[in-house]
Amino acid sequence: MEDSSSIVLNGRLDCREAAKTLILGSVGRVYIASQHLEPEIYNDAEIHQHLSQLATTNRNTDIRIITHDTRVAANQGHYLIHLAQKLPSFAQIRTTVTPAHRNFRESWLIADDGAYMRIRNPERYEGYYEIDNKLECRSYYDDFMEMWEACVPDQNSRRLSL
Repeated sequence: MEDSSSIVLNGRLDCREAAKTLILGSVGRVYIASQHLEPEIYNDAEIHQHLSQLATTNRNTDIRIITHDTRVAANQGHYLIHLAQKLPSFAQIRTTVTPAHRNFRESWLIADDGAYMRIRNPERYEGYYEIDNKLECRSYYDDFMEMWEACVPDQNSRRLSL
């Protein structure tokens, strides 16, 4: 729920900067729920580098991504797809299959135990984020994990064998 400690996001640039702030500040856990991996927000070399470094230096790193469809992102060379292909033990992408989850029209980012971003309207890039709200973050985490369990592994981010 949005309150006075929330930082309001209005526009693509705000959302991109908030995502970078939360991800680059993370130390082990990043969860994203998105419709199409919003390349305007998440397809970023600096984010990819940070998450790769986390995964290679911290064996407890956990990066989970839920999306409706990754075909366009995979065809465009999205950094998060490359991350899941390169480091599948640490970064996983799953696709929604249930009607309730296929109708999910928001975008969430949960970083560690207290930071989160909620984009209520991804088409207009409107939402908010907080850097330190463990109670609200826990609520998003619980909902994310429930959704995660109902999803299937994404075929477009499977590791490519040579």
